[in-house]
Amino acid sequence: MDAVLQIQERTIEGKKVKNLRNQGITPIHLYGSEFDSASMQVKMSELIAVLNLAGFSSPITLNDGKNNVIAFAREVQRHPLTEQIIHVDFQIVGKDDQVEVEVPVNLIGESPAVKNLGGVLIKLMETIRISSKVNVVPKSIELDISVIESLEQSILVSEIEVAEDVQIVSDESFAIARVIPPRIEVEEEVEEEITEGEDSEDQVETDESADSETDDKSEK
Repeated sequence: MDAVLQIQERTIEGKKVKNLRNQGITPIHLYGSEFDSASMQVKMSELIAVLNLAGFSSPITLNDGKNNVIAFAREVQRHPLTEQIIHVDFQIVGKDDQVEVEVPVNLIGESPAVKNLGGVLIKLMETIRISSKVNVVPKSIELDISVIESLEQSILVSEIEVAEDVQIVSDESFAIARVIPPRIEVEEEVEEEITEGEDSEDQVETDESADSETDDKSEK
């Protein structure tokens, strides 16, 4: 499903913009390397729906009733208390432009380290940054975790396979997912240490008691 957003020219600026928000309208700003900056507005409900669909990684078609342009949501400002969206910046791009975007990472498959060894899967990165032309930006990248066969094993960014016309920008040394030992092993080790500590204390108390008895006999 393509993300399409109906936009309108905005003539209200400054503090009066608050009146727009009270009417369910959100101000937006458009910019681009070959596009004159423009102040526009959209229905808040439609904006939220489109952002939920496209996020920051998928192109959005903006339509002003006459023309269509392709854009990416770049910055979303929210009210500090209500979390309501109060402003959005959109970058206008051409179909053949090279862009950098954050793409979601989806983990698929089953790790033998989890299934057979009881390990715990930890996802360390939710997105990775890629560079590609607008028309080939992937909606997401799938990462098969079935290659993680042992505890403490990780999958690095460098191990991700992408199409030839997509380049990974994120640091390739970063780990995306890792399987760690089950927590129960850690708890057992702690319990063992506590038990050993208690045994040592008992031994110390026994030794001290023996020394005390010896001293008493000597005094007599």
